[in-house]
Amino acid sequence: MSGDIFHKIISMFLACVLLVSITGCRSEQKIIYAPGDVANGSFAEGLGDYWMVTATDGAASMDVQICHEGSNSLKIGGQTVYSASVSQYINGLEPGYYYLEAYARNDGNQNFCYLYGNGTGQGKCMTAVPVTKHTSEWKKVTVRGIQVGEDGILEIGMCADGSGQYAYFDSLSLHYEKDQQRPYESLFGGAVSWLDWVEDKGGKYYRNDSSEADAMQIMAENGCNFVRLELYNNPGDYINQDGDQFPKGYKDADAIFDLAVRAHNKGMKIQLSFMYSDYWGNEAIPSDWLAAIEGVEDGGKATEILTQRIYDYTKSFMQRLAAAGIYPEYVSLGNEMEGGILQPYGSTYPDDGDISAFRGFMDAGYRAVKEVSAKSQVVLHISCNADDMYWESKSGTGKWFFGICRDNQIAYDVIGISFYPFWAQSKSEYAVKKALNTDDLVQWCDMMVEEFDKDILIMESGYNWGKPGQLSNNGAYTGIYASTPEGQRDFMIELINAIKCVKDGRCIGDLYWDPVLVRQPGIGYAIQGAAGQARPNVVETTTFFDYDHVALPVLNAYRYNVSGMHWAFLYGTVTDADGKPLANTTVMLTFDETHYTVRTDRYGDYYIRLLPGSGKLYVNDVRVEKLTAAAGEKIHRDLTVK
Repeated sequence: MSGDIFHKIISMFLACVLLVSITGCRSEQKIIYAPGDVANGSFAEGLGDYWMVTATDGAASMDVQICHEGSNSLKIGGQTVYSASVSQYINGLEPGYYYLEAYARNDGNQNFCYLYGNGTGQGKCMTAVPVTKHTSEWKKVTVRGIQVGEDGILEIGMCADGSGQYAYFDSLSLHYEKDQQRPYESLFGGAVSWLDWVEDKGGKYYRNDSSEADAMQIMAENGCNFVRLELYNNPGDYINQDGDQFPKGYKDADAIFDLAVRAHNKGMKIQLSFMYSDYWGNEAIPSDWLAAIEGVEDGGKATEILTQRIYDYTKSFMQRLAAAGIYPEYVSLGNEMEGGILQPYGSTYPDDGDISAFRGFMDAGYRAVKEVSAKSQVVLHISCNADDMYWESKSGTGKWFFGICRDNQIAYDVIGISFYPFWAQSKSEYAVKKALNTDDLVQWCDMMVEEFDKDILIMESGYNWGKPGQLSNNGAYTGIYASTPEGQRDFMIELINAIKCVKDGRCIGDLYWDPVLVRQPGIGYAIQGAAGQARPNVVETTTFFDYDHVALPVLNAYRYNVSGMHWAFLYGTVTDADGKPLANTTVMLTFDETHYTVRTDRYGDYYIRLLPGSGKLYVNDVRVEKLTAAAGEKIHRDLTVK
């Protein structure tokens, strides 16, 4: 028996002993391995020989009335405080990547409720179970990122903890992933491009225990591993017809570079968006680029100048990041740019039908990215909101735009899309469906993957949890998930599960917009006038933080939605000998003879990945303790520099 399995058995035994001391526990004393597949996945034999239960009294049982197939389902929950884990070990599997499926019904509002798979030597792959109390339908739940090692052993199961709720599970099945060359990695997080503006205006962020921390630290501690950084050329140089502009010094090259370093120090992956504008979206050609073509009457010459500007600007900033050891995993060219960029030159629907300028712009950006970072995946991001699914012909914005790219041999790696329930609605009398939900999104992704053979990234999503702002309603979810913090959490649980349900794992993640642009004096969607008066903050009720900047329940959607990882996490605060936090300080950490460079944030906090192991922990060559870190484990350690 491997050491990993031995540790799992001991951990389960100790957990059961703890539960017995409180309310009683039923647990199998001996693991019986299911031979090569999920055994009794429909619970036709009740809990049978293979399912192991660790639970408070009555928290895990069979239900004969609510079933997806057959005559039984697993019921987890209770009218009083409960905690339950129902698991199974499978042996004899072929090594490789797998995904686990189950069907579930769930009252929701638990402390946690998730389906998981756990290969030897990796952390749990978890998917939080969506809420279904608004319908009698069963919801498919998918766990991806499961890796079975050479021992062929896999643990699967369901866990829930709460009071006064029930969840039902049925029809579990295990599948070998089609793509065995790369692991599925859940990439979930959000845009943080104006974090420094909020901070400079006095905004602070708090964990749900009210302790103050960096917003990115709070996001990382709760499972977010991905950030979007939106780079504008010359924010503040462009003033629109209403007198609105961006504040100077934010979202420009220096500000985005600093935020990239901060995200990198938290171990987060980066999606870098070249907006190629000075103001929202593609509204205005950057001021210095506009000056370069002033007086140029030849459209071809102007296009040539702008093409070179795109190449030079993109490559220069990528090189700046690379010099700091930062290589964005994903880079988008433009923003919601189905109509093109640098209008009117880079239009995708010019009067003469010639989109060679747009093709040239895209080619320049693509080459600039790849010449610096060949592994960075280039994204083309449209605002489709999956609108192809409205039309009976299924030929909306998505198929049209990426069809143009295919026909004109425009190079890119990933399809980017925005998906907000509010914007995913049609007023057209010809629409087959007026409002789209996550099932429609899955269908759209499956269709687009089949058509274009590209991965898909949800570049923007959002859900209103308070008073109406930019999102004045929640589209297909109006009357299902309320405009409350809990409703926001439940929608994101559903969306993340839907992303994992896309065929072959080809939808790779989601970036929420804008999780950190909280209510704060001086902050809005723009500023106006010489005094820089802030326009209304139209997204303050779609963030990850409430009006007092305290973390909202939505972060639980991320905490219990992670891929199986082969590293551990260490986080906490670094202080001096007097207990004073050491802000913006670099310390050397050594664990199990591996060295790590740790950079603290403005609060003295850090968050790093560790290779799993057991050994001595040193800070600046001074021994702290002996530590054991398992794959996927999060360990809080405050460190003192003496």
